[in-house]
Amino acid sequence: MSPVWLMGTLLGAAAILGWVIYLTRPLRAQNAARAALADRTATVDRLLDFSQTIQGAGKADQIFATLSHFLRTELDLSGLAILTTEAEATPAVQLRVAWPEDFVSLYPLSELDTATCPCLRQNLPRAFRPEGSPVRCAIDSCLKLPATYPAYCIPFTIGRKMQAVAHMLLPPGTTWSENRRQLAQTYVNSAHSALTSLHLLAEAEKQSMTDALTGLYNRRSMEQLLQREVALCDRHNHPLSLVMIDLDHFKEINDAHGHAAGDHMLRSFADCVRITLRKTDLAFRYGGDEFVIVLPQTPLIQAQQVVQKLRQAFLSVDFSQAITHLDNHPTLSIGVAERSKEGNILTLAALLSAADQALYAAKNSTRNCIRVFEPPQAA
Repeated sequence: MSPVWLMGTLLGAAAILGWVIYLTRPLRAQNAARAALADRTATVDRLLDFSQTIQGAGKADQIFATLSHFLRTELDLSGLAILTTEAEATPAVQLRVAWPEDFVSLYPLSELDTATCPCLRQNLPRAFRPEGSPVRCAIDSCLKLPATYPAYCIPFTIGRKMQAVAHMLLPPGTTWSENRRQLAQTYVNSAHSALTSLHLLAEAEKQSMTDALTGLYNRRSMEQLLQREVALCDRHNHPLSLVMIDLDHFKEINDAHGHAAGDHMLRSFADCVRITLRKTDLAFRYGGDEFVIVLPQTPLIQAQQVVQKLRQAFLSVDFSQAITHLDNHPTLSIGVAERSKEGNILTLAALLSAADQALYAAKNSTRNCIRVFEPPQAA
């Protein structure tokens, strides 16, 4: 075998191999394009699945839990925390979801100053690299993983008062690429939209059930809510007391000092109700200056103690600045009745009638007093 022949054979083989590579290159590119398209299609399918799931959710916690599941599985997260913060809530910062479950230390969370969090303060998403600036997200101090994990924080608002934030950590050695950040933002945007819709629906329902001036329940919602309380009382054999209240001489004060003064009195009374009653109690503006209060699991003696505290709270209100030249401090006439077999006070109608009769007795007595319904004595 001559060297010339061998060289020619090798050159020929190289040429053939070159042509094979040249001809198969488009095929490899096509396969890569098909694989990329399949990945994108799968991602879109999962996003659609996520969107359909949260649109069917009836509670915010369900949306937060679903968002957590998709974020951690799609992005291969090492840790995830979703928090909400609201100045008027107690506590102001609430943990909605943590993954793993022990990912967040609750004590630092309760002391978290959201003003020190650049994401919440600026309401902008932000990535935090381990080797980057020493200023990290304030939420990092509440986590059980160190700052060596690359973090990405996405804040968003729900309604006018609540802020939320999704704080995500990747394993060390990985990065928050543009594709990862965009995918995380897409999931959060979908959840944000669903949470906003749920919030608006809850606000609309609340407004339809509450009195615009006092913020208490309105008369339209009273029958539905009271029927529920009567049914619960009947099922569990718990006591139930109902109170009817009238602001004494309200019309005279309203006529003499104007509607603004009357509105101020009504709002002040509602404030006294809110600071006096339990969260399980219900208060309604029955009409004008009349109010109804329902005290579940409360016998008559305790109900009298509750309304006495309410009277004292109202008597302590300073009306002098809002209503000038007010001759006498506004007072309350109160009627109280308890649901019982005695006197056949079992239905809602009978209970309302009994409390109304007690209120009528208070107004026809000295006013500024509490009267308890007394069933008529058998002859």
